Amino acid sequence: MGKAVLIAGLSFLIVFSSVGVTFAQDEESFVRVSVISKRDAIVLSALFPGLGQMTTGQKVKGVSFFLAEAASLVLFVNAHENYSTKKTTYDKDKKEFEGIAAVGRGSYMAAEKQFKDLKSQSNDLDDLHSIRNTAIIVAAGVYAYNLVDAIFFAPSSSESRKAERAKNRIEVTSSMVDRTPGIMLTKRF
Repeated sequence: MGKAVLIAGLSFLIVFSSVGVTFAQDEESFVRVSVISKRDAIVLSALFPGLGQMTTGQKVKGVSFFLAEAASLVLFVNAHENYSTKKTTYDKDKKEFEGIAAVGRGSYMAAEKQFKDLKSQSNDLDDLHSIRNTAIIVAAGVYAYNLVDAIFFAPSSSESRKAERAKNRIEVTSSMVDRTPGIMLTKRF
């Protein structure tokens, strides 16, 4: 039973593939060339670093700017959230310590232990504050350099290849993978 289903499935695939080859298109039939102006690149770079460079064909530079900006913003948000959480805990513990010191209740050993804990929390807060500030400075620097690059070093205009909607939603093309001929079935939405 399993062999019959397998053979029927493969037969259907072969028939479907051979019919689909007649509808196959070459790459150039659904790709159009458009001109990206320097002004468009500057606007895209202002929206988010790297977008303008990617559209003008400077893919490596654009992806580098994009990843650097995204990483520094993620680092900033993470450090800011950690800082806010630890600051709340620090403020609560500091109030508790000040209450112990004002009233004079509790032992010297407990007060000393809590003081050391507060000092450790303060050091952690300082580290997070430094990380947060460094991350936002790096993000601002990447953004500024990105704009300078888009304004002064981008080509005046470049061609960009954009895919248009194919008339056929299903496309079958021949392809070579590791020197082995094959058929590629593509579904477009």
